[in-house]
Amino acid sequence: MNGAALVVLMRWPRRGEGKTRLAARLGADAAHALHRAFVADTLAWPAPRPRLLAVSPDTAAVAAARVVAPDAVVVAQACGDLGVRIASALDAALGCGADRAVIVGTDSPSLPHRLLRACLDAAGDGAACMVPALDGGFVALAVGRSAAQRYGFDWLHHGGIAWSTKHTAMSTVDAAARAGLAVHTTAPWYDVDELGDLPRLHADLRQDPGRAPRTLRRLDRLGVAAAADLAS
Repeated sequence: MNGAALVVLMRWPRRGEGKTRLAARLGADAAHALHRAFVADTLAWPAPRPRLLAVSPDTAAVAAARVVAPDAVVVAQACGDLGVRIASALDAALGCGADRAVIVGTDSPSLPHRLLRACLDAAGDGAACMVPALDGGFVALAVGRSAAQRYGFDWLHHGGIAWSTKHTAMSTVDAAARAGLAVHTTAPWYDVDELGDLPRLHADLRQDPGRAPRTLRRLDRLGVAAAADLAS
């Protein structure tokens, strides 16, 4: 696994599981269809190709192996909080020989290639880099092998990071700094959790339809104007 590795941390799409906030407004079937589209589009990004897929629940790892790129490594997510799961997946990718690894979820199918590339490039100098999320989290985190060897990943799961809050990105940077690791940041992007996120996602994908074509088709069928009315 030479060069840069894209690591995808994902929940396997199952009806009634995940996307609960969308399901509460759109219904279970529509939310499940969107979830499937988010996953399929993220796994189909042309560059960098997914190289390692960390799946939850672990019983879905075999099924996931049948739908990802042939050269991807599929592993079950580690047990623990989000920091443990991120650290384990990044460590696995770097352990397979990648020079740099960037981890993403599947909630940002419109994340531009330019931001992923900028994140990876900034992690090539012994530092880390993140794409911050507009809600205070982050949508991508990249680490180079030299930084991982020097600083390890304890700062991700023993650094007191406030996961799933508006302070997540800031506390992640602070935890890394206490370990001696600098974390650069790119321009921010957004993830999709709420009904009110769908109109922007739809507009962005109309500008760049090739980034997430399955998601765009689902949003076209859903009728984002109607979704926006529900969110208001």
